[in-house]
Amino acid sequence: MKKSGIPLLLGFIFLVVIGIQGAPIMRNVRCSCISTSQRTIHLKSLKYLKQFAPSPACEKTEIIAIMRNGDQTCLNPDSADVKELMNQWEKQISQKKKQKKGRKHQKSKKVLKVKKPQHHRQKKTT
Repeated sequence: MKKSGIPLLLGFIFLVVIGIQGAPIMRNVRCSCISTSQRTIHLKSLKYLKQFAPSPACEKTEIIAIMRNGDQTCLNPDSADVKELMNQWEKQISQKKKQKKGRKHQKSKKVLKVKKPQHHRQKKTT
């Protein structure tokens, strides 16, 4: 093999390795929720709410509630209470986004303090 072919071969191998590293990997091989909880969850105790759409790995919709104390609970997406909780959560999130946008667009008023020049009084000499 000629010396000019070695850099070409190394470049080809480099590109193949990069392509392999960028290949998508399945997040889950199965559903995250084995069973769902029937307990009532209050919006104030909720830290975050995750909803996963059906996918090739799991063919059902999954809703996971993460509580402020760190507990995670799977919720039944067909329950009327869970649907109402989702609506309340989405309203709360949209209100927070509006508040953040409002803060960004408010102009901050800067008050410039102007120092008065101090005149040094000269003593009169007589």
